[in-house]
Order: sequence, then C-alpha cells, then structure tokens
Amino acid sequence: MSQTSSDLTDWLTKQQAADAIGVSTKAIERFARAKKLEQRFRPQARGPQVAVYHPDDVARLASERQPAPSAFVLPADPMHLPDPAPTNGNGRGASQLARAIAPAVAAPADDPLRALAAAICAFMSQTSETSVSETLFLTIREAAGVTGLSQAYLRRLIAAGTLKAVRDRGWRIRRRDLDLL
Repeated sequence: MSQTSSDLTDWLTKQQAADAIGVSTKAIERFARAKKLEQRFRPQARGPQVAVYHPDDVARLASERQPAPSAFVLPADPMHLPDPAPTNGNGRGASQLARAIAPAVAAPADDPLRALAAAICAFMSQTSETSVSETLFLTIREAAGVTGLSQAYLRRLIAAGTLKAVRDRGWRIRRRDLDLL
C-alpha cells in the first residue's frame, strides 16, 4: 500500500472490484467506508475523478467471500444408514431413504453430484408415485402434476362437463375419470 497517488493505473474501478468479489457496487462502497478496501481517486482526462480500489484488498475480500470447498461423501453402504429416533413426521425414516437411494448409489459414478442427483430423483419418484397413485380422488393440483396439464385447463374441462369432478373443499377428480381423459 505504498503506492503513490500518481501510480493508480493497476487499481480496480468500483465495477471491476464488484465483479471480482461477486458483490454489488453498493457493497464495494460499504467495504470502503468500513476500511476493508483502500480507496483512492484517480484523475480522468475528462470529467470527475473516479474511485479506484487496491487490487490486493479486492483479492483478499474475494478469497474471504468464497466458501471453502466442502467434502462430499456418500455413505459406503446406504442400506446401513442409522435410523434417527424420530422420523420426519410422515412416518418415513432414514431406512426408507436408504432403500430408495441404494440402486443409485450402488453403481460407481465418476461424478458424486450426479450420483446424488440420481439418488434424489429415485427417492422423489418413489414417494410421489406411491402417494398420488394410491389415492382415489385427486385435487386439481395433483391432477395437473400427474397429467402434465395446467390447472386452468383442468378447471375449464370441469366447467365444460368434459371432466367429471366432485366439489368437496375444492374440486376432487376421480382417478379413473382422469385416466379416461
């Protein structure tokens, strides 16, 4: 920080500092007021002086704001996940999760994030299919999720009489009528 005021050519402008740190220009102004960034004013050929910031301070703040990479570890044997004492409130504990993700985790994957995504998809598809497929009547939201049709379109079908539905705290559509659609 022993640079003279005339040697500010390599200092960063407010926008450059904001882009380097990953924050807004208002945050750069707050950092400068809090003395986290050294701020100087560089004269311009035309117009007012522009605020510039020391590149070392910008690099230091950028490294502080970047979270350390977290360790991502999949369990070696997902079938032996410990069951927590309480479940999640829906009667589904870790053992069901372990059974759902076992096929996705059992195959070795090059990318652990892809393995996690596959495990989540497997678990979500298992739980969502069982809860919706076992019900006799579906709400409009559930029917839209099953069919891929919009809720507004389903309401229009009900109003036109094309789709049979029962009015009970909102519309309920019989699963069989939805399958016939």
